[in-house]
Amino acid sequence: MAALVLVALQGFAGAREGSTLGFLIVDTRLAMHYGPFEADCPGGFEPTVEENFLATLSPDERERILRPENAEEYANAWKGEFINGPGGENVCQNPKAFLDDPRHPPHRGVQSSVAYGLNLDGTPDGRATPLTCEHPKFDGLNGEPAVDNQLYRAVGCYKSRRGTGESQQQGSELDPFLIELRGVDDLENDRQVEVGIYSLAADDLVLRTPGGAPLPHQSFRVTSNPKWRNETTGRIVNGELRVDHLDRLLLKFRLFTWGAFGEVYSHEFRRVRFKLKLEADGGISGIMGGYRPLWNISTVAYCCRATASTANMDCASEYKTFVQMADGDPDPETGQCTTISAAQRIGGIPAFVIHEGE
Repeated sequence: MAALVLVALQGFAGAREGSTLGFLIVDTRLAMHYGPFEADCPGGFEPTVEENFLATLSPDERERILRPENAEEYANAWKGEFINGPGGENVCQNPKAFLDDPRHPPHRGVQSSVAYGLNLDGTPDGRATPLTCEHPKFDGLNGEPAVDNQLYRAVGCYKSRRGTGESQQQGSELDPFLIELRGVDDLENDRQVEVGIYSLAADDLVLRTPGGAPLPHQSFRVTSNPKWRNETTGRIVNGELRVDHLDRLLLKFRLFTWGAFGEVYSHEFRRVRFKLKLEADGGISGIMGGYRPLWNISTVAYCCRATASTANMDCASEYKTFVQMADGDPDPETGQCTTISAAQRIGGIPAFVIHEGE
């Protein structure tokens, strides 16, 4: 089999001229900064759908309906009429239908000024541009100026997103995917390398240790679906891979709740940038930033009544927050932005990448 992507078993021992490197990306968490909770979220966690229901009641009515003998009435009230619209849709099946419903308020959002991310719009202050709406900026964790990460601002105080700490944050958001670097002449500084970003072939599986950790140096085939094969160029600066612009990135997103359509759905990112460290052990880690279409973020949750009635998630409030904080791709007719800046934590292990015919 010709031209497997070769990564030294003992890590990077130095690149031969024109080397090719492969990585399996296994960590793709939402880039959530855990500063002091009282600074990030001075109002506490964002309300659940049940708490939003209780907020609509007078103190006397709240006290009455919470009595044990009224438990059935209480459950029917917040799990029934409150999460359903006049057409029978519910807050998680069609959150767009509740944009004008004041009972489902937008999140307060993160109030602190530090976040993971990259400067995606190229401005120092978040001013409006032809591709973006005016928005506030963050400072980076190491003092980097003008970071764009409105998605973190929107969901960083939501309990199901933040958890009780970094170890309790929800796991990888994206399915494992591949990054391939071609034409690498120098692992420290290289003015141009070819970059491929690919979903895995449909029936390729990631082997793991008994503890669940993915094993390095496995072989994976690139997907046969051309929309999940993305290619661009980048550069290596002081041991960091930098991709300054990828117009559109699509990666396979299997939606188990959507049947056959869920087998061909995609995660979508626009105007993507990468800043990834080439690690001594042959791995790769860092940040991917880009703009995400609003409906593409929580798609797996926007399916079912149970997301609200069992998981206690107010999808209408979340989506309303996305709309208010969106900062990318203004609609040419309304001026309302339709995407939101975001950042993913990226972590990968060395792998062999196999292209069709190899």
